[in-house]
Amino acid sequence: MKKHWFNCKVSYMKPDSEGSDVKKTEQFVLDAYTYTEAETRMVEVLEAEGIRPFEITQITKTNLIEVIRFAECDKWFRVKIALTTVDESKGVEKEANQYLLVSAADVRDAFDKVATHMNAVHVGYLIPSIVYQKISEVFPLEEWTPVTQSVLNEEASEIDETSDELSLNQS
Repeated sequence: MKKHWFNCKVSYMKPDSEGSDVKKTEQFVLDAYTYTEAETRMVEVLEAEGIRPFEITQITKTNLIEVIRFAECDKWFRVKIALTTVDESKGVEKEANQYLLVSAADVRDAFDKVATHMNAVHVGYLIPSIVYQKISEVFPLEEWTPVTQSVLNEEASEIDETSDELSLNQS
């Protein structure tokens, strides 16, 4: 199975500067194998972040092939890359579009970062578009592990100890 990037829209109530609750909708991006796993991970993330109550209003599979994060940047840009390949049997150039999500300070910074990344790959390419995305946060699986996992493991071991005692008492 192939891992995909999912865009998750979440609505929740957040207090504003005056103390009254305001409905807020934010977008998050995370990677998962299925929609179900994406929803489960999104729930874990929201609960770990202390966002309650919430409603996941939309989960959409994206066509992103890679997410490139830079710690100093918090704005996200969707970069369309047109890769140029040559079909030697027909003698024709082909273009294949791919999309990256990159964190950058602005459009120019995003262009420079993607150009540096693509130059390391040594493939012919063009960058036809860079679009700002209103994404609150990106949660790659390898960078984020829920705090609740260690708590769940501790609770599971306590339950095992309790179940042993129960089985001894029943015999």
